[in-house]
Amino acid sequence: MIARAVSTLKENNMCLALVLNLGDKPLTLNKGMIIVQALPIHEVSNIESVNTLSDGKNSKKIDWDKTLNFDHLSKEQKSKVINLLNKYDSVFAQDISELGQCGIVQHEIHLTDPVPTRQKPYRVPYQLKAEMKRQINTLLDAGIIQPSKSAYAAPVLLVKKSDDSYRLVADLRKLNSKTIPDNFPLPNLNEMMDMLTGAKYFTTMDLTSGFHQMLLHPNSTHLTGITTEFGLFEYK
Repeated sequence: MIARAVSTLKENNMCLALVLNLGDKPLTLNKGMIIVQALPIHEVSNIESVNTLSDGKNSKKIDWDKTLNFDHLSKEQKSKVINLLNKYDSVFAQDISELGQCGIVQHEIHLTDPVPTRQKPYRVPYQLKAEMKRQINTLLDAGIIQPSKSAYAAPVLLVKKSDDSYRLVADLRKLNSKTIPDNFPLPNLNEMMDMLTGAKYFTTMDLTSGFHQMLLHPNSTHLTGITTEFGLFEYK
């Protein structure tokens, strides 16, 4: 397999191409064998300006100077980056109320037996009760959880983060112990690194609070019941 790439011809009209054998048997490439198709790339002029477009659906304004570090960019580069970010600002979530939904797949939970797992709520320190209630209400308002009458009940707790704020965590270990694992094959790390040969730019993308953006299959929502002193809820 040869990944798509941009190559520059040398003086002898030759360039390097990374070839990867994904099979379990050796392959022989004979001299003169055609293994790749090369197409010319038409040169385009530099972008002089980027106009910010808006569909009128998103009126939020993000202060990018407080969010990102532009110290390594020139004023012109910074302006272009900010214009691009503003054009697609709807994909950035500033808080949990702006989270989207990853609709690629609905997560379905399969258990080894139908016997519900139930636990009592964990005791919450008095000084954290208001924070617990605030986070529960935030999840309700964001449509991430909903009131429940499920026979399943897992306790929740507040875990302190490095910035001294708290994250609400559901202790689903009892449910996990009865969950049938999904043994999905993972790619070989060394082979993945080999495919990056020749690349110059790297980026990472992540879902903010990704756990809360994954949709649950309707048949599995009741399995995620969480119990608190403020009521019983389940993830949607």
